Amino acid sequence: MKKTAAAALGLSGLLLAGCFDIEQTLTLEKDMSGKAGYSMKLDMEPMVGFMARMKRSMEGKEGDPTPEEIAAAKQEMLASRKSQTKDMPVDKKEIAKQLPKGVTLLDSSVKEEGLGMAMSFLFGFDNVSKLKEINLKKPETETKEAQEMGPGPGAEGPNPAESPFKGLQVVDEGDTFLVISPAENPVAEQSEQASQMELSPEEKKQVQEMLGNLRVAFKITTPFQIVEHNAHRKEGNTLVWEYNLDNMEKMTPEQLAQGVRVRYKK
Repeated sequence: MKKTAAAALGLSGLLLAGCFDIEQTLTLEKDMSGKAGYSMKLDMEPMVGFMARMKRSMEGKEGDPTPEEIAAAKQEMLASRKSQTKDMPVDKKEIAKQLPKGVTLLDSSVKEEGLGMAMSFLFGFDNVSKLKEINLKKPETETKEAQEMGPGPGAEGPNPAESPFKGLQVVDEGDTFLVISPAENPVAEQSEQASQMELSPEEKKQVQEMLGNLRVAFKITTPFQIVEHNAHRKEGNTLVWEYNLDNMEKMTPEQLAQGVRVRYKK
Protein backbone atom coordinates (compact mmCIF):
# COMPACT_ATOMS: atom_id res chain seq x y z
CA MET A 1 0.00 0.00 0.00
CA LYS A 2 1.52 3.27 -1.14
CA LYS A 3 1.19 6.41 0.93
CA THR A 4 3.09 9.63 0.35
CA ALA A 5 4.50 11.65 3.23
CA ALA A 6 2.16 14.54 2.37
CA ALA A 7 -0.89 12.30 2.56
CA ALA A 8 0.31 10.88 5.85
CA LEU A 9 0.66 14.35 7.33
CA GLY A 10 -2.79 15.21 6.03
CA LEU A 11 -4.27 12.20 7.78
CA SER A 12 -2.29 13.07 10.89
CA GLY A 13 -3.93 16.50 10.93
CA LEU A 14 -7.34 14.91 10.46
CA LEU A 15 -6.87 12.51 13.36
CA LEU A 16 -5.46 15.26 15.57
CA ALA A 17 -8.59 17.34 15.04
CA GLY A 18 -10.67 14.25 15.79
CA CYS A 19 -9.28 14.44 19.32
CA PHE A 20 -10.62 17.98 19.84
CA ASP A 21 -13.53 18.91 22.11
CA ILE A 22 -14.28 22.64 21.72
CA GLU A 23 -17.08 24.54 23.46
CA GLN A 24 -18.00 28.22 23.28
CA THR A 25 -20.55 29.83 25.60
CA LEU A 26 -22.18 33.23 25.44
CA THR A 27 -24.29 34.73 28.25
CA LEU A 28 -25.87 37.96 27.09
CA GLU A 29 -27.58 40.58 29.26
CA LYS A 30 -30.25 43.13 28.26
CA ASP A 31 -27.64 45.87 27.75
CA MET A 32 -25.61 43.57 25.43
CA SER A 33 -22.89 43.06 28.04
CA GLY A 34 -22.16 39.66 29.49
CA LYS A 35 -19.73 36.77 29.73
CA ALA A 36 -18.18 34.50 27.11
CA GLY A 37 -16.39 31.21 27.70
CA TYR A 38 -14.11 29.14 25.53
CA SER A 39 -12.79 25.69 26.37
CA MET A 40 -10.70 23.27 24.33
CA LYS A 41 -9.70 19.74 25.26
CA LEU A 42 -7.21 17.69 23.28
CA ASP A 43 -6.43 14.00 23.78
CA MET A 44 -3.86 12.61 21.37
CA GLU A 45 -3.36 9.25 23.11
CA PRO A 46 -5.82 7.30 20.88
CA MET A 47 -3.85 8.08 17.72
CA VAL A 48 -0.35 7.01 18.87
CA GLY A 49 -0.66 3.37 17.85
CA PHE A 50 -2.26 4.23 14.54
CA MET A 51 0.46 6.72 13.63
CA ALA A 52 3.17 4.17 14.52
CA ARG A 53 1.54 1.58 12.24
CA MET A 54 1.16 4.12 9.43
CA LYS A 55 4.83 5.03 9.68
CA ARG A 56 5.81 1.36 9.44
CA SER A 57 3.65 1.00 6.33
CA MET A 58 5.33 4.02 4.72
CA GLU A 59 8.71 2.39 5.38
CA GLY A 60 7.59 -0.85 3.74
CA LYS A 61 7.42 -2.78 7.00
CA GLU A 62 4.69 -5.25 7.96
CA GLY A 63 3.21 -6.30 11.29
CA ASP A 64 2.49 -4.41 14.49
CA PRO A 65 4.81 -1.61 15.65
CA THR A 66 7.44 -2.36 18.24
CA PRO A 67 7.38 -0.76 21.71
CA GLU A 68 10.26 1.47 20.57
CA GLU A 69 8.30 2.62 17.51
CA ILE A 70 5.24 3.36 19.64
CA ALA A 71 7.40 5.34 22.08
CA ALA A 72 8.87 7.32 19.15
CA ALA A 73 5.38 8.06 17.80
CA LYS A 74 4.33 9.27 21.24
CA GLN A 75 7.25 11.68 21.36
CA GLU A 76 6.26 13.04 17.93
CA MET A 77 2.70 13.55 19.20
CA LEU A 78 4.02 15.41 22.24
CA ALA A 79 6.02 17.70 19.95
CA SER A 80 2.93 18.25 17.83
CA ARG A 81 0.85 19.22 20.85
CA LYS A 82 3.53 21.67 21.98
CA SER A 83 3.62 23.25 18.52
CA GLN A 84 -0.16 23.73 18.70
CA THR A 85 0.14 25.80 21.88
CA LYS A 86 3.60 27.42 21.59
CA ASP A 87 2.09 30.73 20.44
CA MET A 88 -0.54 30.83 23.18
CA PRO A 89 0.05 32.94 26.32
CA VAL A 90 -0.63 31.10 29.58
CA ASP A 91 0.02 33.82 32.16
CA LYS A 92 -3.20 35.63 33.12
CA LYS A 93 -1.53 39.05 33.15
CA GLU A 94 -0.05 38.42 29.71
CA ILE A 95 -3.45 37.39 28.36
CA ALA A 96 -5.16 40.43 29.88
CA LYS A 97 -2.72 42.78 28.12
CA GLN A 98 -3.76 41.43 24.71
CA LEU A 99 -7.52 41.88 25.16
CA PRO A 100 -9.41 44.68 23.39
CA LYS A 101 -10.77 47.58 25.43
CA GLY A 102 -14.06 46.61 27.03
CA VAL A 103 -13.10 42.93 27.43
CA THR A 104 -11.67 41.52 30.68
CA LEU A 105 -10.28 38.12 31.63
CA LEU A 106 -12.35 36.71 34.49
CA ASP A 107 -10.68 33.30 34.67
CA SER A 108 -8.34 31.04 32.72
CA SER A 109 -6.78 27.61 33.04
CA VAL A 110 -4.25 25.62 31.01
CA LYS A 111 -3.47 22.05 32.04
CA GLU A 112 -1.21 19.53 30.32
CA GLU A 113 -0.77 15.88 31.27
CA GLY A 114 0.91 13.38 28.99
CA LEU A 115 -0.78 13.61 25.60
CA GLY A 116 -3.80 15.38 27.05
CA MET A 117 -4.36 19.11 27.28
CA ALA A 118 -7.21 21.31 28.47
CA MET A 119 -7.51 25.08 28.32
CA SER A 120 -10.38 27.34 29.24
CA PHE A 121 -11.00 31.10 29.27
CA LEU A 122 -13.84 33.16 30.70
CA PHE A 123 -14.19 36.74 29.47
CA GLY A 124 -16.38 39.61 30.60
CA PHE A 125 -17.42 42.23 28.03
CA ASP A 126 -19.29 45.53 27.99
CA ASN A 127 -20.63 44.89 24.48
CA VAL A 128 -20.86 41.60 22.62
CA SER A 129 -19.42 43.19 19.46
CA LYS A 130 -16.00 43.32 21.17
CA LEU A 131 -15.61 39.53 21.30
CA LYS A 132 -14.57 39.11 17.66
CA GLU A 133 -11.55 41.34 18.37
CA ILE A 134 -10.03 38.88 20.86
CA ASN A 135 -6.69 37.54 19.60
CA LEU A 136 -4.57 35.50 21.99
CA LYS A 137 -1.68 34.79 19.63
CA LYS A 138 1.64 35.94 21.00
CA PRO A 139 3.05 38.98 19.12
CA GLU A 140 6.44 37.30 18.68
CA THR A 141 5.99 33.71 17.54
CA GLU A 142 9.28 32.88 15.85
CA THR A 143 11.23 31.95 18.95
CA LYS A 144 14.41 29.91 18.82
CA GLU A 145 12.65 27.07 20.61
CA ALA A 146 9.78 27.04 18.11
CA GLN A 147 12.18 27.03 15.17
CA GLU A 148 14.14 24.13 16.62
CA MET A 149 10.94 22.22 17.39
CA GLY A 150 9.52 22.50 13.88
CA PRO A 151 5.85 22.20 13.02
CA GLY A 152 5.42 18.59 14.11
CA PRO A 153 2.94 16.12 12.59
CA GLY A 154 -0.62 17.37 12.35
CA ALA A 155 0.36 20.84 13.50
CA GLU A 156 -0.40 22.74 10.32
CA GLY A 157 -3.07 25.41 10.53
CA PRO A 158 -3.90 27.92 13.25
CA ASN A 159 -4.80 27.03 16.81
CA PRO A 160 -8.60 27.57 17.06
CA ALA A 161 -8.16 29.05 20.56
CA GLU A 162 -6.14 32.00 19.27
CA SER A 163 -9.22 33.89 18.01
CA PRO A 164 -12.10 32.07 19.71
CA PHE A 165 -14.90 34.39 18.58
CA LYS A 166 -13.52 35.76 15.31
CA GLY A 167 -16.60 34.77 13.28
CA LEU A 168 -19.23 36.05 15.72
CA GLN A 169 -21.59 38.66 14.24
CA VAL A 170 -24.36 40.56 16.02
CA VAL A 171 -26.55 42.51 13.62
CA ASP A 172 -28.91 45.21 14.93
CA GLU A 173 -32.20 45.07 12.99
CA GLY A 174 -34.19 47.66 14.95
CA ASP A 175 -36.78 45.75 16.97
CA THR A 176 -34.72 42.56 16.65
CA PHE A 177 -31.09 41.54 16.43
CA LEU A 178 -29.41 38.60 14.72
CA VAL A 179 -26.56 36.49 16.11
CA ILE A 180 -24.50 34.51 13.59
CA SER A 181 -21.32 32.48 14.04
CA PRO A 182 -19.90 30.05 11.46
CA ALA A 183 -19.64 26.32 12.09
CA GLU A 184 -16.01 25.93 11.06
CA ASN A 185 -14.94 22.49 9.89
CA PRO A 186 -11.40 22.30 11.34
CA VAL A 187 -10.32 19.47 9.04
CA ALA A 188 -12.02 20.06 5.69
CA GLU A 189 -8.76 19.98 3.73
CA GLN A 190 -7.30 17.01 5.59
CA SER A 191 -10.57 15.10 5.26
CA GLU A 192 -10.41 15.47 1.50
CA GLN A 193 -6.84 14.17 1.49
CA ALA A 194 -7.78 11.18 3.64
CA SER A 195 -10.65 10.23 1.31
CA GLN A 196 -8.11 9.81 -1.49
CA MET A 197 -5.84 7.49 0.48
CA GLU A 198 -5.81 3.71 0.15
CA LEU A 199 -6.75 2.39 3.58
CA SER A 200 -7.59 -1.15 4.64
CA PRO A 201 -11.04 -1.81 6.15
CA GLU A 202 -9.40 -2.05 9.59
CA GLU A 203 -7.62 1.28 9.12
CA LYS A 204 -10.81 2.97 7.93
CA LYS A 205 -12.62 1.70 11.02
CA GLN A 206 -9.86 3.01 13.29
CA VAL A 207 -9.94 6.40 11.58
CA GLN A 208 -13.71 6.69 11.96
CA GLU A 209 -13.52 5.74 15.64
CA MET A 210 -10.95 8.45 16.31
CA LEU A 211 -12.78 11.07 14.27
CA GLY A 212 -15.95 10.27 16.16
CA ASN A 213 -14.45 12.09 19.14
CA LEU A 214 -14.51 15.48 17.40
CA ARG A 215 -17.00 17.83 19.09
CA VAL A 216 -17.62 21.52 18.48
CA ALA A 217 -20.37 23.18 20.53
CA PHE A 218 -21.82 26.68 20.94
CA LYS A 219 -24.25 27.75 23.68
CA ILE A 220 -26.11 31.05 24.00
CA THR A 221 -28.08 32.09 27.10
CA THR A 222 -30.09 35.34 27.07
CA PRO A 223 -33.23 36.86 28.63
CA PHE A 224 -34.44 37.93 25.16
CA GLN A 225 -37.44 36.43 23.39
CA ILE A 226 -36.43 34.09 20.58
CA VAL A 227 -38.00 34.89 17.22
CA GLU A 228 -36.33 32.09 15.23
CA HIS A 229 -33.27 29.85 15.49
CA ASN A 230 -31.53 26.84 13.99
CA ALA A 231 -30.13 25.41 17.23
CA HIS A 232 -30.01 21.66 17.71
CA ARG A 233 -31.82 21.90 21.02
CA LYS A 234 -33.13 24.34 23.64
CA GLU A 235 -32.50 24.00 27.38
CA GLY A 236 -34.48 26.67 29.24
CA ASN A 237 -33.11 30.04 28.07
CA THR A 238 -30.10 28.36 26.47
CA LEU A 239 -29.79 27.41 22.81
CA VAL A 240 -27.29 24.65 22.02
CA TRP A 241 -25.52 23.86 18.76
CA GLU A 242 -23.38 20.72 18.69
CA TYR A 243 -21.36 19.50 15.72
CA ASN A 244 -19.19 16.53 14.83
CA LEU A 245 -17.22 15.82 11.68
CA ASP A 246 -20.05 13.82 10.12
CA ASN A 247 -22.76 16.49 10.31
CA MET A 248 -20.35 19.30 9.35
CA GLU A 249 -19.26 17.46 6.21
CA LYS A 250 -22.92 17.17 5.17
CA MET A 251 -23.50 20.95 5.49
CA THR A 252 -23.27 23.26 2.48
CA PRO A 253 -20.82 26.21 2.52
CA GLU A 254 -23.81 28.51 3.14
CA GLN A 255 -24.97 26.39 6.09
CA LEU A 256 -21.47 26.34 7.56
CA ALA A 257 -21.19 30.13 7.21
CA GLN A 258 -24.37 30.56 9.26
CA GLY A 259 -23.92 27.54 11.51
CA VAL A 260 -25.15 29.42 14.58
CA ARG A 261 -28.10 31.62 13.67
CA VAL A 262 -30.68 33.06 16.05
CA ARG A 263 -32.90 36.14 15.94
CA TYR A 264 -34.01 37.77 19.19
CA LYS A 265 -36.63 40.39 19.95
CA LYS A 266 -35.25 43.32 21.97
